[in-house]
Amino acid sequence: MSWWKKVINFFKPLPADELPNPLKEEEYETELVRARNKKGRYVADDPSTPDVNEAYKKVKVKKKKK
Repeated sequence: MSWWKKVINFFKPLPADELPNPLKEEEYETELVRARNKKGRYVADDPSTPDVNEAYKKVKVKKKKK
């Protein structure tokens, strides 16, 4: 394949079956993981807010197919 055909294929639009479908509902589960700051260190829980736990955050995880 010539370099020109590679350039053309790069800019060619995707076929309809490969386009992401925002209406498709993928099954997600939520999982609690330790929250981290920008430096990668764990975030501590703030004792002045008893109803919110800042040390953990919810992360979406795709459901595993059985």
